[in-house]
Amino acid sequence: MNAKSAISKEIFAPHDERMLGAVQVKRRTKKKIPFLATGGQGEYLTYICLSVTNKKPAQASITKVKQFEGSTSFVRRTQWMLEQLRQVNGIDPNRDSPEFDLLFENAFDQWVASTASEKCTFFQVLHHTCQRYLTDKKPEFINCQSKIMAGKSI
Repeated sequence: MNAKSAISKEIFAPHDERMLGAVQVKRRTKKKIPFLATGGQGEYLTYICLSVTNKKPAQASITKVKQFEGSTSFVRRTQWMLEQLRQVNGIDPNRDSPEFDLLFENAFDQWVASTASEKCTFFQVLHHTCQRYLTDKKPEFINCQSKIMAGKSI
């Protein structure tokens, strides 16, 4: 079973949620947490996941999920409601770049996806989900390639 289907089964299915998309990421900038012993890189994989509840009215959310080295299970970390997403920054609209930023009401994260195409697919799903589930305050998509905003159904 690949990581994304395992995350869907372990993290979202038990909470009656459906995972719409996920992207494997690394931090673009190191977060400085001096009071915690972080132990260096390579100790976990991070995924940014987009999910929606199966109950009506559906609630969409973005969840950070980690898989620690030596473990086959996944751990739900931070979760934001889609309404809290303010801006999606694709960094460079003129080339395929794996880098992107997510700006929430109370958080800002800079990421690098494992591949530019994985980021592109995630952005398409995210854009489509925002159009579908958010009625007012939709997040701003900036510096994104036009193929992401093409509005094609996924």
